[in-house]
Amino acid sequence: MLFQLPQSWSLNKRINEAKNESFESWADKTRYLSDQARSDNVVRVLTFPEISPTGNIDLIKEFDYTHNLVTDDGEIFYAKQGAGETPATNENFQQGRFEIGTIAYAEAEDDTYAEFSANSSAIANSRQTFTSGYPKTNDTADADNTGDAVDAVSYATNYSASSWNDSSVETGCIHDNASPVGGTKLLSVFSFTSFAKTSSDTLKVFVNHAFENQ
Repeated sequence: MLFQLPQSWSLNKRINEAKNESFESWADKTRYLSDQARSDNVVRVLTFPEISPTGNIDLIKEFDYTHNLVTDDGEIFYAKQGAGETPATNENFQQGRFEIGTIAYAEAEDDTYAEFSANSSAIANSRQTFTSGYPKTNDTADADNTGDAVDAVSYATNYSASSWNDSSVETGCIHDNASPVGGTKLLSVFSFTSFAKTSSDTLKVFVNHAFENQ
């Protein structure tokens, strides 16, 4: 994971003083050194209040990265988009929703909502439409989306502090249904390194799809 600290924290100075035991006890310094691989196309950004070494309360951004699996139905959606055809009403992922769950599982290309709901525990109130303006390509408007690219389509959702909270967040998916059933199609499904979202935290999730050497 990677943290983004306010400028007032003098992050570079703090990293250079990594032998300072009091700072090391506040946060594991290795979490500042994570790199995002191109394949890690899912970006989650948890923002939470923290007391700084100077005693101020600042908002900290915690970044973590993972990759997703585009389902068979997701591939059909992209094929129809590329051919200028209109996706069916149950596969219109341009107007989709994110949903977050508590238990990671082994995803498969033929997964539908039945597999997601059976293997993970969907978090109440996490079913939320895309952030306004998404999906989009070349997502330069939000610097938090470090997986953006001119050849990638980005999907995003923003959860407020009061939207939901859970002590063990591990998975998520994109579908297009306000009231999904077992057969509801998925665009993609993904797993996180387990983390907690409290009632003081906000959360952004970005999924970036690029097509390489097809």
